[in-house]
Amino acid sequence: MFQIIPVILLTLMLSTQAYAETILPKIAADDLNGRILTLPADLPGDPTIVFVAYKQNQQPQINAWVSRLDLQPEGGPAWVELPVVGQGAALIRSVIDNGMRSGITSKAMRGRTITIYSNRRAFNKSMGITDMSKIYVALVDQSGAVRTLIPGEVSDAKIEQLRAAYR
Repeated sequence: MFQIIPVILLTLMLSTQAYAETILPKIAADDLNGRILTLPADLPGDPTIVFVAYKQNQQPQINAWVSRLDLQPEGGPAWVELPVVGQGAALIRSVIDNGMRSGITSKAMRGRTITIYSNRRAFNKSMGITDMSKIYVALVDQSGAVRTLIPGEVSDAKIEQLRAAYR
């Protein structure tokens, strides 16, 4: 009986550690409409589908996910895009944001795009992201807990993984 207690404690400690490594960190950010947000508290839903990208050429992968999930600019499941550009890019923030705005004409879609100008390494560590060459799809609640984190291009199996986490 007493031998099982250390095993239970170790299991709880490890599960807490894993949980701590997969959270959307608290970040102040603006959407492309200029609205100031504090994430994760200001995510539009509970939960919210969060698309994380690092490079402009990753946008088609996000678009494929959005299309396959039939996500709409307004209504339906809550979702946002988080382009993570890093702290150094904050020096040219207006250029980056204006460039993205010029490619996104819909006010609703601009409201779903929240550019992250913070330390990429700290952000990635908190989210459990290891490879910036991929996009990530996360299901995040308003406390920041990441229910699932799915790397890469959309597939039927990955859609089912996201749906299972949504339930």
